[in-house]
Amino acid sequence: MRNQDEHSLASNDSGVRPSRRPVGVRSVVVRSIIALFGAGIAGLLLVVLALNRPTGSGAKDIVIQKGMTVLQIGELLHREGVIRSPRLLVMFSVFDGTSRRLKAGMHRFPENLSTWEALKKLAFSRDEFRRVTLPEGMTLARTLAVLASELDLDHNKMRRLAYDPGYCRRLGVPADNLEGYLFPETYQIPLTRDEEQVIRMLVRHFFTVFDSTMAERAHQTGLSAHEVVTLASIIEGEALLDRERATISAVYHNRLEEGMFLQADPTVQYVIEDGPRRLFYRDYKIDSPYNTYRHRGLPPGPVMNPGAASLRAALYPEDVDYLYFVAKGDGSHVFSRTVREHEEAKRRTRSARRRSWRR
Repeated sequence: MRNQDEHSLASNDSGVRPSRRPVGVRSVVVRSIIALFGAGIAGLLLVVLALNRPTGSGAKDIVIQKGMTVLQIGELLHREGVIRSPRLLVMFSVFDGTSRRLKAGMHRFPENLSTWEALKKLAFSRDEFRRVTLPEGMTLARTLAVLASELDLDHNKMRRLAYDPGYCRRLGVPADNLEGYLFPETYQIPLTRDEEQVIRMLVRHFFTVFDSTMAERAHQTGLSAHEVVTLASIIEGEALLDRERATISAVYHNRLEEGMFLQADPTVQYVIEDGPRRLFYRDYKIDSPYNTYRHRGLPPGPVMNPGAASLRAALYPEDVDYLYFVAKGDGSHVFSRTVREHEEAKRRTRSARRRSWRR
């Protein structure tokens, strides 16, 4: 019996040991995995904490362009020395749920800013504006040059847009180019606006001035909106005194009704290459559809950008029967009804006009 018991105990011992070994191995493996995982998490946290630290750079004003991805923003901030890792900014934005809520515009990043703090700054923009004044009477070419220079924009791109008939139609402009439709005004323009956005801003402002009331008045006068803008641009080029705009408008309306040549100097100035300057007899012979000394009626389009006063004058001419006017040399004009009166007025003002051109 004793031998049997001992055999039984031995059998029991041998049966218990195999079941214990796998449990011990699994426990060791699990503990190792947990330890490795913990070490990985700790290492990752250390990396994140290291990359999240401020770079030590000074305060920066950085423009975030519309349409930039979070990674592109992160790369820009990294190049500027604001953050240490673009990908950490991406990771933070996904974690925080702000990847689609970052704002384009001017952002100020103070010195000693962490990546997490930089992300929070990106949720609010502080656009920087540039004050740009576009006087009445500037041509499209000159206007584009001023905008490109003042706003650091691509002049060639602006010119392509301004002379693209399809683009003009999409803006609601009834012409093949934007001459006359970049409204003269003093604008506060965000520096984040691109070429297309700036042009659209100016054209939109034109249509807030030339509204439905003006369009209806144009219809009453028998002129299209484009013809009104064209006539207004000529008035803009002639009038230096506001009180004379409606009178000058009347002269042109009367000449149109009589089928006469408009003989408007601003249309000749538009086609000479070295203007504006004193015009000579040879200039009046230039063969251009814009030369109203050689072609009857209005020119094909505006010759400059008219302001609101000239647009109103084109729509509401003074009720007078003048057919002629000549500059007096001091900004005002002498208006006449007949050729004889006009020739006498030119004789009287000739020397004054010459002095004004020399000035």
